[in-house]
Amino acid sequence: MTRKEKRELKKSIRVADEVVNIIKQYLPCLIPELRKLTDKRKQGYVEYHIQVIMFVQILGYVVGSKSMKEMVSTFNEEEFVENVKNILKEEVEDIPHYDTINDVLKAVSVDELRKVIKKIVYEFIRKKMFDKYRVYGKYFQIIVDGTGICSFKERHCKHCLKKEHKDKETGEITKVTYYHYVLEAKLCVGNLVISIDTEFVENEDEKVKKQDCELKAFKRMAKRIKEEFPKLPIIISGDALYACKPVIDICRNNNWEVILRFKNDRIPTLGEEIEKMEEGKLLKEKARKITNNKKEEKEQIYKYMNEVHVGDATKSDEGYEVNVVKFYETDAKGKTTEFIWITTINVTESKLEEMVNTGRKRWKIENEGFNEQKHGIFNIEHLYCTDWNAMKIHYLLTQIAHMIRQLLEHGIRVLREAKFTKWEISDMISKELTRFVMACDNLKAQKQLRFDFD
Repeated sequence: MTRKEKRELKKSIRVADEVVNIIKQYLPCLIPELRKLTDKRKQGYVEYHIQVIMFVQILGYVVGSKSMKEMVSTFNEEEFVENVKNILKEEVEDIPHYDTINDVLKAVSVDELRKVIKKIVYEFIRKKMFDKYRVYGKYFQIIVDGTGICSFKERHCKHCLKKEHKDKETGEITKVTYYHYVLEAKLCVGNLVISIDTEFVENEDEKVKKQDCELKAFKRMAKRIKEEFPKLPIIISGDALYACKPVIDICRNNNWEVILRFKNDRIPTLGEEIEKMEEGKLLKEKARKITNNKKEEKEQIYKYMNEVHVGDATKSDEGYEVNVVKFYETDAKGKTTEFIWITTINVTESKLEEMVNTGRKRWKIENEGFNEQKHGIFNIEHLYCTDWNAMKIHYLLTQIAHMIRQLLEHGIRVLREAKFTKWEISDMISKELTRFVMACDNLKAQKQLRFDFD
């Protein structure tokens, strides 16, 4: 597509209309559920209903506003107010000031907003939107990983985690960092990574003897996911941190499968056992050559073994068994990459390729997930408010906005073919929302998205 054609397309396409279509068709529960959120304000003094505040903030993330002040400045147009009024189907006289928004977010229930996200995901699953991306035609892959969302030189609140930096030679503490951390569980379907649950890693107070951590947070998260999706067939994927007995036990007790990245130093006895089996040529093996899009040849070698014992072989009650897959890929330049996974799924030669592809998707939570939300349009490390509860709500609202943007960018064919950048799309949405009054009732609510990707 030429530059002139892209300019003409920008004039004709209505991306904001597509955003509203996506909300109406694929997130129909969003606005009704926002209305149900508990509003702790004195209702006689309320100027903006809670759904208005929450929805405006979501739109702020959708258009990539870098700060609350920028969002309010951008949206301060009569056309935007009219559009919000038409979308929400209620009287809206003005948009709320960012201080008003933050005051409300300080009191919004994190648990209630988590449930809104789960209802959205439940609708995706119920409508079978992503069934063709099930692993082995059965399982939904959920990738878990944690990331920091902000850090401070001084204690921000009693829930802060603390990291001490020590001098390597003297062992003396040279610096202390306080930070907030979050554990995400994302549904991985094709190139989309959609938040299915969020658990904040936080201390109860500053005097705790042992800090909260990712694995403790996973235990809390897994309990919620099982309660909300009791019959959903799930494969849990994660990095080497999760390749341990407590995580595997939780997943087995929930009737979930796992495909976890493994490194030898995570469980040294298992690492040694795998090396011995490989040296003794006890691992089953499959090799093949493939050609990529650049017509470069790669050699792939799969090695695997089922029922590998972990722990003391003389005390079977203290150990457990996992299945192991080892994968080597050598490119045209002779560079070899090695991966190891442990899994609860019985490994056969026919399952190897899909298992390796599934295991390698773990990086998507970092690239399409955290990296996009930190360095793309969402800016989750920005401190929109200093109140910890409001910070959590901002983060959760970002997850909803990210869902909408992914459905838009991957589901609307013309946007994919034109190869608009994310910032170009943000600019188009922002201009349309603030310069034109949309005929929301006349939009095609039944438009089908087409996800043409692997």
